[in-house]
Amino acid sequence: MANLVFALSTGFLGIIFIILTSDNQPLLAAGQQTQTNFSFGWEDEYFYFLFQERSWPDGLIWFDVDPTFSPRVKTAINYAINYINNHPDLCIKWLQRYPYRFDSNGSSWVSFINYNDTSRTTCNSWINRRGGQQFIKLGINCVKDKLLITDKALLLEATVLHEMGHAMGLVHEQTRPDRDCYIYVSPSLATKLKYKRNPSFAYTSQFPYDYRSIMHYESYNLRNFRAHDNAARKLGRGDPTLSELDVHRLSHLYCGRKSYCEEHNNCATLYDFAKTNPKCWRKGPVYATDPPFIELGSQEHGEEIDIKE
Repeated sequence: MANLVFALSTGFLGIIFIILTSDNQPLLAAGQQTQTNFSFGWEDEYFYFLFQERSWPDGLIWFDVDPTFSPRVKTAINYAINYINNHPDLCIKWLQRYPYRFDSNGSSWVSFINYNDTSRTTCNSWINRRGGQQFIKLGINCVKDKLLITDKALLLEATVLHEMGHAMGLVHEQTRPDRDCYIYVSPSLATKLKYKRNPSFAYTSQFPYDYRSIMHYESYNLRNFRAHDNAARKLGRGDPTLSELDVHRLSHLYCGRKSYCEEHNNCATLYDFAKTNPKCWRKGPVYATDPPFIELGSQEHGEEIDIKE
């Protein structure tokens, strides 16, 4: 039997204990498959270990809603909740708990709170389950800004769905470690936290880059932020729907569906293009550069954020 070592880690899922084997590899849970034989991307063991530790058991997410929200914001929250709960390809359910209260007792749940963001525009959420009460903050100014954009009538609903994506464990798509293969981020923009590349353990490598993900920021200035292959390619989505790959990823993480590359039987070749693409951060099976460690706490759809609040 392998010698086991207990280690303490502070990562994007918080502070957890990790069981390591004698060669400093995370001990996999029963039934979890190693991905080291894949010749692309990055190793996934750590991601799946962390996700299993902090995912929502049985895909059930309890929530409550701040009663001080305006009717318009409550409508947006209900819209996003119903969209997830009624999606035919998802097994995740958001279930309302009563009464709404600020406390630290009970099991895990999400509180949508009417946040007074006087200093800066704030809409944010913790990533995945934290334990106890956690928040999706919908700031007064953030909500106001979304409602001022009249050509996107459901932008507020899309913002709520984006924050719910974080609570379900999804991270910004434009900060994937391999994002430079697909999009251009100007040096000045790349220094901002919401555009910095994240470590590989924040993502599974078994899905293609998703330009249209609800977790991808839109582009408002093509000089700073655009797709490599086509500057006119639309990034993100301003409507309150998940992309096809968003649905697949959540179904894979919570509902037992195979990953994208497993379903398409191309895990060994999915990243072959990166071997010759000069824009990519990776050359063949070895890292060219790896993003520095960034501890992720909450992530925000809007302004630059603090690591933890």
